[in-house]
Amino acid sequence: MRVSDAEFQSFRELCQRHGAKNMSDLVRSAMKTMDSLRETSFETEVTHRLTNLENSLELLARKMEKIAAGSPA
Repeated sequence: MRVSDAEFQSFRELCQRHGAKNMSDLVRSAMKTMDSLRETSFETEVTHRLTNLENSLELLARKMEKIAAGSPA
């Protein structure tokens, strides 16, 4: 797919604004940024889910202790 003249000019301006030598450098930089954001988002989601799991296990353990002690849960 080819870009229009206006798109090409817009990409050239982006290169200048971000200090990229050419469009390949701009694309490379954008891809690295997107990849790092994806990993960060994945890591955040995993951390969030693990925290929720730990909290649920702690709550379950407390309820089990109450049941074992003869108290209502």
